[in-house]
Amino acid sequence: MGYSLKENVKILVSLLKAYNIKNIVLSSGNRNISFVQMVENDDFFTCYSIVDERSAGFFALGLIERLNSPAAICCTSGTAVCNYTSAVSEAFYQKLPLVVLTADRPSYFLNQNEDQMIPQTNLLKSITKLSVQLPAVVSKQDYWYCSNRIHAALLELGHHGNGPVHINFQIDDKATNVSDALYEKPDILNRMNRYEIGRNKQDLWKEKIKELESSKIMILYGQSTFISDEEIEYLDVFTERFNCIIAKDHMANLHSKNAVNIYTAINVLNDSEIENLLPDIIITMGGNSVLVQPLKAAIAKRTTPIKQWLICEDGIVRDSLRCLSDIFECSSLEFLKFFTEYGSIDKNEYYFQWSDVINRIRLPEPPYSSLYSVKRLMESIPDNSIFHIANSSSIRYANMFQLKDSIKVYCNRGTNGIDGSFSAFMGNAVVSKDLCFLLIGDLSFFYDLNACWNRYCGKNIRILLNNNEGAELFHYSYGTKISEINTYIAAEHDGTAKGWIESRGFRYLCASSQEEFDEKLQEFLKEDSERPILFEVFTLKDEDAKIVHTYYDANTALNIKNETKKIVRKLMGKSKSLDVAINKARKKF
Repeated sequence: MGYSLKENVKILVSLLKAYNIKNIVLSSGNRNISFVQMVENDDFFTCYSIVDERSAGFFALGLIERLNSPAAICCTSGTAVCNYTSAVSEAFYQKLPLVVLTADRPSYFLNQNEDQMIPQTNLLKSITKLSVQLPAVVSKQDYWYCSNRIHAALLELGHHGNGPVHINFQIDDKATNVSDALYEKPDILNRMNRYEIGRNKQDLWKEKIKELESSKIMILYGQSTFISDEEIEYLDVFTERFNCIIAKDHMANLHSKNAVNIYTAINVLNDSEIENLLPDIIITMGGNSVLVQPLKAAIAKRTTPIKQWLICEDGIVRDSLRCLSDIFECSSLEFLKFFTEYGSIDKNEYYFQWSDVINRIRLPEPPYSSLYSVKRLMESIPDNSIFHIANSSSIRYANMFQLKDSIKVYCNRGTNGIDGSFSAFMGNAVVSKDLCFLLIGDLSFFYDLNACWNRYCGKNIRILLNNNEGAELFHYSYGTKISEINTYIAAEHDGTAKGWIESRGFRYLCASSQEEFDEKLQEFLKEDSERPILFEVFTLKDEDAKIVHTYYDANTALNIKNETKKIVRKLMGKSKSLDVAINKARKKF
């Protein structure tokens, strides 16, 4: 058979097969030739040729009604798509699972007097359950996104009732295949699955339970402002019955016996050690997490596949780790209740594997810096306080250190922007009787200065402002790779909070050295202040970045040393000389 030259077409055809969509009504045209050639030469599909797109759409509806299964229609670009409108409207209101496939030209040709070029992307949006756009695939990121959007569309066909979906795929001017051309065979792709607890066949659940019982499992519990005692109890039971660890950050507000903050570990361990620690299945619950990015990077390097099971009540496709395989449309509690009835292990070895590595990590005392101020603050916050953490470096630094279980953590992590942290904290503090702490960086603070331009600055407010005169994050990430980093990228400034904050009735404290910081910290933490307090800590952003690198490197060196010792022990049995063994170990690293 002939295969398309276009990767997005290959992915589309492969996933149509994975979702068992066999019947396709084709309308003649130039832009969709790549797709037509693939499906007409594949015995899996039954193809019908109907030239008039309006008629083709209704023809497909007849197939759906009689066969009681989805069917697809496909046409070229331009006004051919408009001719589908009547049939798609009928499918929408009659709730029929019609897959509308429309070939398109690249979007940069729109409104340039190009042939067969109209705005197709949202043309059918109001009469379809979901409308997606597939780009031309030129990178791994494009490949993932293209697959993701097709999964989302085809899953939506029968999600909470049937209805049509629209997949618009871009084809450039070199897309037409020669009839006898042979191109690389497309990947065989698996469908994504979406389940509702208790509504699917019993055999399916037995299969899923068996999969859990034979796997190393990580529950990645993301941001949450409230977790019931009942859910915590079921989390504990789950980790007793399966080979499982619960990975969390401070934003999860989760205090369960097998829940561990792995942020520091996953940032300091070497690739081989992380490879050994990664699970077979990651079950994601809750909201966003600072663990997502380092986990995603580690998964991308792994040679064997990992599955992500997403637990969410709305059932929306969210592939944050780029390995989503299953969606469970239910609450975390419902999922845990169902699966904790099953499963039985003698010992949770996977938890102890992680625990052993985490206990081995030694955190050196950082010198005076933003990192130092965060560490000291987190050690000192009184019990039962409210702790709001701003984004960027603040939330990353905070997750490198322990925090008392009685402290409630908040963060604007839904979109991970630096704006609004101060204002969200103020709203929280005004309805709280407890001490409320805000950890924030200078750009985030000055961006949101109006947060204290109100009548609600209560005496329970404590703000620790790390002012290193710009965005230290860019110095950490790029360092000397960018020569002119300060003026526009790191947004260097010489501002201070003193004048504005005092005019708003705050008590102002500041420090520029470790001695000053340690002295002022005690005043900052006092619970009997009659005014809100802001503590401004002055450091240098380039030095802050170097100290964080040194902090991580110290543990990386320790890990390499431990790995070297292990290799030496192994080689000693085969080598006559200790020197030979050590030299071999050194070469490995």
